[in-house]
Amino acid sequence: MIDPADRVLMVKLEFAATQWEGWILPGGGIEDGEDEPTALRRELREETGATPAEAFIGPVVWRRRHTRAGMMDGWDGQQETVYLVPCRAFEIAPHLSAEQLRDENVTDVRWWTLDELSSTHEVVRPEGLATRVAEVLEFGAPVDPPLLITSE
Repeated sequence: MIDPADRVLMVKLEFAATQWEGWILPGGGIEDGEDEPTALRRELREETGATPAEAFIGPVVWRRRHTRAGMMDGWDGQQETVYLVPCRAFEIAPHLSAEQLRDENVTDVRWWTLDELSSTHEVVRPEGLATRVAEVLEFGAPVDPPLLITSE
């Protein structure tokens, strides 16, 4: 999600078992009967409080295949589709309770400027996010979204 001030909405995940924590774009798994845009709208509402009136699901800007062995039981990676989601600025008010968010390993949600994303010492994924967002803002969504392959 990107607001008119070019701030990016991020969620912080913390996994106690592996001591990994970092900031990622909001989103999550697709439930039975959902397509990607429907799942994204649901996840944005749950994690941030964004409604369809506040956020427009735009084009795909990249895809990412990420692997990390040992992150959680039975999980060794995922495939992500990242959409451009322009939105108006809004107050973050997740629809999930604090306990429900913790159950999903979400410990914080906040807006980041591109400068903050570029200069933070905290983990931000995918790496180079500020540069990728700046490119999309300057040139628009790519006709053929790239596939990023990452692992940790």
